[in-house]
Amino acid sequence: FWQREKSSGDTMASAEEKKLDLVIVQGRSKDAERATIPFSLAGASATKHGKSVQVVLMFDGANLAIPETSEKIVAGKPFDGNLLERIQNVIKAGVKVAVCKPCLMKRGLLDKKLIDGIEIISGLNLLQYTYGTEKVLSFT
Repeated sequence: FWQREKSSGDTMASAEEKKLDLVIVQGRSKDAERATIPFSLAGASATKHGKSVQVVLMFDGANLAIPETSEKIVAGKPFDGNLLERIQNVIKAGVKVAVCKPCLMKRGLLDKKLIDGIEIISGLNLLQYTYGTEKVLSFT
């Protein structure tokens, strides 16, 4: 479970190459507000402050990688739209979004279609993202 996932053209990057300003770990999906806020912060950090941001979906948060699940999550005011739209927008803004492979497996979601742009990672990847990262926020 904890070996690096490989994608097409992927090479094992050193911690310096993967340096991020902020890593946000999202571990919940049942509460709309808790599911939405990490993506709001990620979007603001990337677009308003020019930060390099990675959101990692872990534990129950792995459910958020599934479009049909995220589409149903609406936090209401002051957040516009549903969570699927918010995730798609932060990915377009350059935020990297990843989901934990063992977390998908535990929930029987590994074969489900994920939101375009979400990468499947292992625990080793998460550790690599945090090396040299300026800040790590956890919403678990």
